[in-house]
Amino acid sequence: MSSDIDNIFDKAAKGKAVIKNDQALKIDYIPEKLPFREQEEKTLAQVLSTTFRSARPSNLFLFGEPGTGKTAVVKKVIEKLEKKAKELKTNVKVINVNAKGASTAYKVLYEIAEYVGLNQEDKTKRVPFTGLSMGEATGRILQFIQKKRLSVILIIDEIDSLVDKSGDDILYSFTRANQQMTEGGFIALIGISNSLDFKDKLDPRVRSSLSEEEMVFKPYTIDQLREILHERSKIAFNHDAISEAAVNLCSAMAGREHGDARKAIDLLRVAAELAERENAVAVDEKHVRAAQEKIERNAPYDLLKNAPTHMKLVVLAIAKTKDARTGDVYDIYTALCKHLEQEPLTQRRVTQMISKLDLLGMVATDVVSQGRYGRSQKIKIKIPLATVKEALKEDFTSLID
Repeated sequence: MSSDIDNIFDKAAKGKAVIKNDQALKIDYIPEKLPFREQEEKTLAQVLSTTFRSARPSNLFLFGEPGTGKTAVVKKVIEKLEKKAKELKTNVKVINVNAKGASTAYKVLYEIAEYVGLNQEDKTKRVPFTGLSMGEATGRILQFIQKKRLSVILIIDEIDSLVDKSGDDILYSFTRANQQMTEGGFIALIGISNSLDFKDKLDPRVRSSLSEEEMVFKPYTIDQLREILHERSKIAFNHDAISEAAVNLCSAMAGREHGDARKAIDLLRVAAELAERENAVAVDEKHVRAAQEKIERNAPYDLLKNAPTHMKLVVLAIAKTKDARTGDVYDIYTALCKHLEQEPLTQRRVTQMISKLDLLGMVATDVVSQGRYGRSQKIKIKIPLATVKEALKEDFTSLID
């Protein structure tokens, strides 16, 4: 066995590296140029430019499927805004919160208090990790922003996840805040959502105060993905270390579904890793096909791991039943919500989630006749229970058997 290990290490040491910059193949890498998103960058910069005239920018919502460049565009424009704010010595604070990583709306408020410096400066009016009502915590933050005359840009990525978990009260509070801050300071909201129907979940009062400007990011075409991968390959790979055919195949595979640039780049990354493991001199089509097969094996875990909280609870409810009907699943789902002190969604919303899970291939639904009692939908989990447990164990440790 040790000789096999030595051989692996010897081959790796003698082989020529395919990848020269592995950072360029990571999800959070932001290149200097974002192909096909120049107009979106310009529009966002124009909206935020009023900050330098001490005027509040419009609230802005960015919608689009995953991998269409929303977060990358915001990060790039915000980086340049912060650089200019530093040059001009303006009192700009950018707060970037990923709602999926925040377990509750109160946790979001705590993070905001940390970012603006409230918790470090004023111990008597700080927002502790727990202990205050939502209204009191929000009020303390807004008072501090006004007192310091801060120009706050609040970015909430995956904002639909926040609303799914905690409702839209926090959004209403912040979007209405500027009417209260008459002595200086403001807070402008940039919401990023993968859900095009996100606004439909909001209370009409919140919707009217939020939706000042909107941008919709369209999926990339196969040709656009090819250009994106060509640009990224120049940064990531050594000369002649990836074939034209491999780039074309990556873009075609990613483009035939959702035009997801992240999937295309991830496919390229896995293909490159497989090529290096076998000491190949270049990434070719064989490596891309093997990478696709490997990614597809891990897809159910990744989908479930990154799903919104209530979708995870619905999957867990289905997993806890056998050949369950919709009503049974909903009963178990509401019991799980009660255990976690979460407000359950309506049965109609849960039924819509089940349909989405069916489309994703995570569950199977079958309408069966009950004679004079009408028809009912039976639901089965399609992914291994071990995968469900592994993907959900961090979120719902006490609920996993």
